[in-house]
Amino acid sequence: MSALTKGRITGSWLALAIHLGLLAVAAPVHAVEPAAGTAQSAVLRFDIPAQSLGSAVLAFADQAGLQVLFDSQRLQGLSSTTLKGSFGVQEGLARLLGAAPVEYRFTGERQVTLSRVEQQAGALALATTTVTGLHQQDWVYSTPRPVSVVGREQLDRNPPRHAAEMLEEAPGVYSAVSQQDPGLSVNIRGIQDYGRVNMSVDGMRQNYQQSGHQQRNGTLYVDSELLSEVVIEKGATSTQGGAGVIGGVANFRTVEAADLLKGGKEIGGRIRLTSGLGGRSNGTHFIGSSAFAVGTDVWDMLVAASERHLGDYNPGTKGSIGELRTGAAFMPASEERIKHTTVAYSGSVMRSRLLKLGLNLPADQRLQLSYLATDVDYDDVNMMTAEKAQLWEKLGSSDVRAQNVALDYSYAPDNPLIDFKAKLYYVDTRNEQSTLARGINKAYDVTYQTNTYGLQAQNISTFALTELAALKANYGLEFFYDKVRPDSNQAVEAGSAVKASAAESITPKGDRAMGSVFGRLDFDYDGWLNLNAGLRYDRYRLRGETGLNTRTFIIGTTRQIGVPVNYDVDREEGRFSPTFGLSIKPGVDWLQLFATYGKGWRPPAVTETMVSGRPHGGGSESILPNPYLKPERSTAWEVGFNVLKQDLLFAEDRVGMKVSYFNTRVDDFSYMALGVQPPGYGNVNIGSAAYVNNLETTRFRGLEYQLDYDAGFAYGQFNYTRMLGSNKFCSKTAWLGGVTKTQKRPGNRAPVDAMVPDDAANAGVGCSAILGSSEHMPMDRGTATLGARFFERRLDVGVRARYSAGYYVKGGAGVTTSQTGVYPADWKPYTVYDLYGSYRATDQLTLRLAMENVTDRAYLVPLGDVLAFTLGRGRTLQGTVEYQF
Repeated sequence: MSALTKGRITGSWLALAIHLGLLAVAAPVHAVEPAAGTAQSAVLRFDIPAQSLGSAVLAFADQAGLQVLFDSQRLQGLSSTTLKGSFGVQEGLARLLGAAPVEYRFTGERQVTLSRVEQQAGALALATTTVTGLHQQDWVYSTPRPVSVVGREQLDRNPPRHAAEMLEEAPGVYSAVSQQDPGLSVNIRGIQDYGRVNMSVDGMRQNYQQSGHQQRNGTLYVDSELLSEVVIEKGATSTQGGAGVIGGVANFRTVEAADLLKGGKEIGGRIRLTSGLGGRSNGTHFIGSSAFAVGTDVWDMLVAASERHLGDYNPGTKGSIGELRTGAAFMPASEERIKHTTVAYSGSVMRSRLLKLGLNLPADQRLQLSYLATDVDYDDVNMMTAEKAQLWEKLGSSDVRAQNVALDYSYAPDNPLIDFKAKLYYVDTRNEQSTLARGINKAYDVTYQTNTYGLQAQNISTFALTELAALKANYGLEFFYDKVRPDSNQAVEAGSAVKASAAESITPKGDRAMGSVFGRLDFDYDGWLNLNAGLRYDRYRLRGETGLNTRTFIIGTTRQIGVPVNYDVDREEGRFSPTFGLSIKPGVDWLQLFATYGKGWRPPAVTETMVSGRPHGGGSESILPNPYLKPERSTAWEVGFNVLKQDLLFAEDRVGMKVSYFNTRVDDFSYMALGVQPPGYGNVNIGSAAYVNNLETTRFRGLEYQLDYDAGFAYGQFNYTRMLGSNKFCSKTAWLGGVTKTQKRPGNRAPVDAMVPDDAANAGVGCSAILGSSEHMPMDRGTATLGARFFERRLDVGVRARYSAGYYVKGGAGVTTSQTGVYPADWKPYTVYDLYGSYRATDQLTLRLAMENVTDRAYLVPLGDVLAFTLGRGRTLQGTVEYQF
């Protein structure tokens, strides 16, 4: 398939003809009639909302499969009209341009040239300037805010096995991954868990959470085979998806019927098969998917399915790995043993099914029903223990099913004031988990289930204030309701304040609803100045029951008794959060400077507030609730610049660059503190933990670099994230207060006269170890890709390097020192090299080959689970066959 049929837009220097003899009052849009039977006469389906004309032309080129040449500077300040429905290319382009003073000419079967018309003494003249071409994702480098995109091309180069691998080339994005758990938890700039990052599929929030060792408190199950792209918005926003968010939005977009029906086709599809090759398959048994679409002017349908079978894999064998978990400091042989041992229980099976039915209604309306189901089977594993004969111990098995149902409606008439979209959705994620008998604990089954009901609606209105000035208003609402319902056959512990088993109370029953209204205004002047301001109002309600057991003395005796304390939680609160932004182009069209400022607000989740019980069903450890946990409040600012320039080194090459510094401050940051002291009589116990608000300010600061260069015959991408600083976590040891002490007459055996407040204990502050991924700031990391294209760009080969600076504390003799905390930092630096190649044998058939970790480097990914300590995959070779029709 050529670059043209992919809808890729390029640019060059144009010799623009000057059209004389036309009346000054003539209509501004004229076209050269195409020859009969050419591609321009095909009827295509378009869906392009009103927006700036340059962006609209980019969308038009992608949907029409055309090459469009235009002068981006001359189109600045112009707006398009809405284009929705089925039209010929000429009619569609004419409708898109509307009354804009722009002329178009077909200069080839699949090439069209746009030029702005000026009025000069009764004639129409065209100014001749440099023409800038846009690639499909160039909007990232012209958007004055922190955004990143992971496209389908990137996913195809090195097909991911674990979902976290999709995000390795996105700056500022991490994942607390364990290779033995296929779930994905997205970390943006050090912020993750409990909805701080909105992880969504096609805009549907994935709010499933299951308590473990606190490295992942929010999990998404998604198959990369069914995705078209991943769009990542960083920080708080005043647009759709930002309710209750302080870290950002990661939206995983699935394939659409329009992706397979380009070029006016009524039937289209693709089949993609991937497998490990030879002795280097390394657990990659099978990854495959198929998608089929059919469509007419009235309706369309997409049916897609994917399946992946992964087995246990071998880690890399070269280089040093962590010492604290492996025991290499005092057992040197253990490091080699771990590197040369297959990672047990890392296999999994994932099956996904996708159905989308679309209906194009009269008056520019569209209705779409979609259903996505993903099933995952995998084993639950205990932490690695280097001292034992078996490194990992199986604890049980998990059978996860995530179902997503959505009804989408859009109304986009030929009116710049209306571009309306609404969504009603339902997400049901449940894990039917079987736990094996272990020690004194009996086997049991538990079902963790989270149901999310959601509603979204927004409209975009564009006002042309003058020929050079435009105002865009984006306003709407969103609502979601989480219903957490665990169920287990595990016995309830005798005397428990909460009438639920340990398995249920650790991920407790509860309900949380959140509603949000938002609005954002963007003022654009002549393409060089943009001012924006937004305001969001969030309101939440949290309901449930929880409790804990306390101790006291029977007055007049020396005997202690247990006293259960129950809390009926019903909390409601709201808050306004503003955002502001400014961007300018300082005299050159290819450079954009920007700055943003915004506030965010995240109320506590069900688990943070009402978790209780013994996490292992017995022992001295206790997780205690905090019904008074405060919402988190964030304040973030960012400065940076974008570069988008063509003809830099070669004719028709292009470079995109985004560099920014970000600084996010979070007040009342919630974390799980160890060594807390519950109400009543007693002492601090290191085994007692509860979610508390940090008394210190929590900061997440750093620098992001993103570069994308393409000269056609060669290309390169680079991204790097540099995190700065560290955090201190302090809280009141008696987080609920109510600690008491005895008042009695002298003598060890004297009876207790009264229980009085222990003022010293109630006022005490602790800055000890915490349990969770926020214990350490994410480490610096980056990727670099270099590639080249041959044989009319049918052959594409390249190399990718992945680097992590690591994070660990160095002691004497080069040994990692002992550290406090459940998750001591133990990530060693590494560089991993990957090779890839693809050959487009025909316009329908593409063959791909990829080798991961060519040097067989042993490594643990940044923020990787240091308890499970599942090293990254060793040298792996896999091949892919893709057929499109």
